[in-house]
Amino acid sequence: MSRWHALRARAGSGIALTAAAVLGRERLRRLGYRLSPGWPEFTREAHAITARHWAQTRETVTALRRKYERPVLGRQRVWDLVDRLALCVDPTDGELCGASQLVHVQQVVAGMEGDHVEDADMFLAAITHDLGKVLLLAGEAPENVVGMNTPVGPHPPGIGLDNVTFQWNHDEFIYSRLRDHVPDHLAWLLRYHSIEIAETRPFMDARDRSYLERYLLPFRRYDQGTKSMCSVPPRTVLDKYRDLVDRAFPSPIAI
Repeated sequence: MSRWHALRARAGSGIALTAAAVLGRERLRRLGYRLSPGWPEFTREAHAITARHWAQTRETVTALRRKYERPVLGRQRVWDLVDRLALCVDPTDGELCGASQLVHVQQVVAGMEGDHVEDADMFLAAITHDLGKVLLLAGEAPENVVGMNTPVGPHPPGIGLDNVTFQWNHDEFIYSRLRDHVPDHLAWLLRYHSIEIAETRPFMDARDRSYLERYLLPFRRYDQGTKSMCSVPPRTVLDKYRDLVDRAFPSPIAI
């Protein structure tokens, strides 16, 4: 069981703080840091955003899909979006504690490098999976951009995730923009990298179960397992992956 799921299971659906915020606070205290006076405000706001995200309905999801059917940021080079992650901060992520999404990407890539991962698609996923969070710079409400996703409403078992309605966030946005430019398994990973696996597993079909084992579980080891606000800055240099990104997306994409 992941740290996120363990904390949710222990606290229940009425958690007073987000799992990430609690983990961050406990880690700081163990390390002897004095909590910032702004920490209670951060945790209250993080919980409020998370609660609003989980409260999305089918109607909310439909409205957001319709809102973003057409480009909102014009034609963009994907690498330029990577650079813009330096300006994006997830207001619910207490494990990053205000570090930018670009730092998060660097941490994920550094973790993969440290384990000698050789699959180029895993590095491409690391660099692009959170690009949808640039919507935070476009005025979208954070509850529609960040957060984990669970099925909204009932669905038949085994129906397949493509037929399940989830909360709408950065996953669905960047999937809708990049799906025609990447292999099927990578598009799937972009779309479902934030799902709550335990709640979602009953609805998976054979394709979903295969991709879960081959891609999502290994990827989540780095996506969730490398976050830290107390580590030294990642030493990886993302620029060396620019050719990888430019080969996958050689032309600007309507974002």
